[in-house]
Amino acid sequence: MDSFGIYTLANDVVFDQLVALLNSIEANVGADIPICIIPYNDKLDLVQQEVNARKNVTLFDNWDVIQRWEEFAHEVWAAHPREKEMKLSRPSWYKSHLQRKFAVFEGIFDKFVFYDGDSLAMKPLNNVIDRLEEYDFIFDDWEHIKDKAVAALNIPLIEKTGLYTEADIRPKLHCSSFFDSKKGLFSVQELEIMKERLITQKEVQWINGNGWWDDAFLLII
Repeated sequence: MDSFGIYTLANDVVFDQLVALLNSIEANVGADIPICIIPYNDKLDLVQQEVNARKNVTLFDNWDVIQRWEEFAHEVWAAHPREKEMKLSRPSWYKSHLQRKFAVFEGIFDKFVFYDGDSLAMKPLNNVIDRLEEYDFIFDDWEHIKDKAVAALNIPLIEKTGLYTEADIRPKLHCSSFFDSKKGLFSVQELEIMKERLITQKEVQWINGNGWWDDAFLLII
């Protein structure tokens, strides 16, 4: 049977939220489901103590994978037109480590659910796990219904290419706070292909300038 587990992203700054999430998983999903915490940064003293205290919780330690996603995100965002516009006024979270969550695709579980650290697990996961027999991704969000002005992608700009219509684009728009997926969907080679399209072919410009730095927008491109 394929291995299944839960990932989250955390550090000591959000320690209380992490504990709340772990407790909610234990109470509402299962007490023995393996959980892997991806380190947001190196502030992990409290997190490590919590890992040591729970038999089913581990800390993600493949730093080569983490670094690969860090570099991918930073190269892509550096190519976005807003990079030049915001040299002196970048948002404080620019070049954050949120994209580290995508290390899940090269992690320890064959199938997994990712929860943002400020989430709570409210019910069992059987329904979303079972659907991975049919799909590679399962989402539960409302990103696809947002107004064009704040949508993840610049829908009018993409439509001008003649490649896609709004009806094609909207079902692809999702956030990254909760998703269910599988290991191995993104290889090193595929990341290089994505960089070629985004940077060299300038498809990064399709990402709405209102959220060009957002890890969620990496998930839909």
